[in-house]
Amino acid sequence: MDEKMTLPKIALGKTGFTLSRLGIGGFHQVEISTDVVAQVVDAFLEAGGNYIETARSYGNGVSEEKLGRVLEGRRDKVVLSSKSNKRDGEGIRRELEASLTALRTDHIEFYFFHGVNTMAELDAITGPGGALDALLEAKDEGLISGLGFSSHRPPQLYLEALERLPLSVILIWDNYLEEQFMPEIQREVYPLAREKGVGITAMKPLADGFLYQAPELALRYALGSGSDVLICGTNAVEHVQQAVAAIAKGPLNAEERAAALRDAPELGRYVCRQCGGCSTDLMALFRLEGYVDRQMIDYLPHDPANYALRLRLAGWFDMADIARERFAAAGWDADALVAEAEGVACPYDIDVARKARLALGKLRQEEVNLL
Repeated sequence: MDEKMTLPKIALGKTGFTLSRLGIGGFHQVEISTDVVAQVVDAFLEAGGNYIETARSYGNGVSEEKLGRVLEGRRDKVVLSSKSNKRDGEGIRRELEASLTALRTDHIEFYFFHGVNTMAELDAITGPGGALDALLEAKDEGLISGLGFSSHRPPQLYLEALERLPLSVILIWDNYLEEQFMPEIQREVYPLAREKGVGITAMKPLADGFLYQAPELALRYALGSGSDVLICGTNAVEHVQQAVAAIAKGPLNAEERAAALRDAPELGRYVCRQCGGCSTDLMALFRLEGYVDRQMIDYLPHDPANYALRLRLAGWFDMADIARERFAAAGWDADALVAEAEGVACPYDIDVARKARLALGKLRQEEVNLL
């Protein structure tokens, strides 16, 4: 791979580590043989990549085992992270030791509290006998260099974790679809992480594969949204090469980002861009719709493969209950919202009145497919 295709590097917060701006995610290593994992890792290292992230729960250790095999003898070439969904001290220590064994190493740079989705889980982590004390002890023993945090729930949980945990790094989702209904990631989570010197890694830059129609656009957009490193799940050498080529070109500039939001095929004539052309309440309504189904279910024509992908990914974050609680608490006059929407001329050519009716139907659990 020629020099212009070499991955740029960046300091990861105040951790002291310098990482490639593209990292390899371990989830998709479950899907492929060890030989293919080796090819993927070879291509990544050849391009200057040096950050690999996996989790104990990926295939019940299968991802770690495969990566351990292919990294043996060159463990020093990468900064390595793994994750555990255990909240108690004994459980997370047991999983850390299993991760070390599977990865064939005596040290993991960052070990994450993985998928922490409720305040009760965070309380358990920080409480007596919780996972926090166990990882701090493991850090003192030299088994890990720092602590990480990930979640798949509203960004507010990250704000709480950043205040309560001595974190080195967070892993949070970031792409031009999710940004349209979770702007708190860029507005609140990133600034607080920066203030505390915590590194930021961003997962799902292709929205779990939904943004497959324009991957370079999606990757370069996400690269400029505020994180240090993009974590991309890859299960083929060509995917690594495509991602490297995109990252090597650098982030989109402001004009290109605006064009991406206008022209991105996946956003189309349905996803609200939060441009300010609607009232605050209407834009909030559409953000809550995103919590329900990521604004993927639009009842517009799609080819069968794209439609199947939408059905599979729409409920990935499992936040419909949160959306409906917030909708009920808002106390909006639904008829007034629809009446307002009928007067909106959307610059993205969205039928705002239709979208408002669909969003209301989803939040009220009505038969929206009859609309």
